[in-house]
Amino acid sequence: MKLELKDVTHVYPNGKKALDHVSLGLMPGIYGLLGPNGAGKSTMMKIITDHLLPTSGQVLFQGKDIRKVSREFRSCLGYMPQQQGMYQQFTGRRFLWYMASLKGLRRREAKDRIAHLLEVVNLTEAADRKIGGYSGGMKQRLLIAQAVLNEPEVLVLDEPTAGLDPKERIRIRNFVSELSRDRVVIFATHVVSDVECIAREVMLMKEGKLIKKGTPAELTGEMEGLVWEFLADPSELEAIQKQYLISNLAVTGEGILVKAVGNEQEIPRKKQPVRASMEEVYLYYIEGQGASNEKGGMEDETVRV
Repeated sequence: MKLELKDVTHVYPNGKKALDHVSLGLMPGIYGLLGPNGAGKSTMMKIITDHLLPTSGQVLFQGKDIRKVSREFRSCLGYMPQQQGMYQQFTGRRFLWYMASLKGLRRREAKDRIAHLLEVVNLTEAADRKIGGYSGGMKQRLLIAQAVLNEPEVLVLDEPTAGLDPKERIRIRNFVSELSRDRVVIFATHVVSDVECIAREVMLMKEGKLIKKGTPAELTGEMEGLVWEFLADPSELEAIQKQYLISNLAVTGEGILVKAVGNEQEIPRKKQPVRASMEEVYLYYIEGQGASNEKGGMEDETVRV
């Protein structure tokens, strides 16, 4: 199974280039998609799910242009949009039955899948309540359930854990991780920790370009000598925040423990190197020196798993 983007570019009518010659090759596994607002993530997902035509380039599934096999592709696609556009007067259960009908599931299959997924997303007890009375987190979980009703081979999730409490986020992450064994999962999020522990590859986007990709271990390993901790006096706080790229501040009995990103020359004070997390990777490539280094975007290259 393979999903490919070949030199995909999209320019909106106002002239904004939302995607700039993006090429990828995705095999089964979870791909974390990270980037600031306006980076092009949502545009890329709309193109992958055949909701938006690219200005140029192709999306291929199993070597076929998805525009030429649209019905076939949609039957094996699951999509969870970020916007919670649901019928507020429907109950959660009725909404899933409606989506099952649209996806062409047979009645017996739909009944079993709906019961199973309501349990997985912890909505069994609320299944017969109207969606209008659901919390934001409950609506998120319902959207995840509809996305996987048809057991899709390609699953696209746009901010799937937004609004969830820590327990529910863990539940959903584990569920998505189980699903990824035999399907392509694109997991777009602003919560870096949500993909750090489950993604086989992380892709960083900025200004419509794919600027960096790799496994979490590869990306954090490349940050050796770029993440530091040092103690600072509370009176320095405002100056430090302006001067350094900071990932964490912690108040201690000895002062403020600062975790900052940059090379040794950029942080000219007594400090010690520490291990990077994906948060520091994100800061370095989106906000720091790494953004300048990768400004031109990546060369045309296939993601390998």
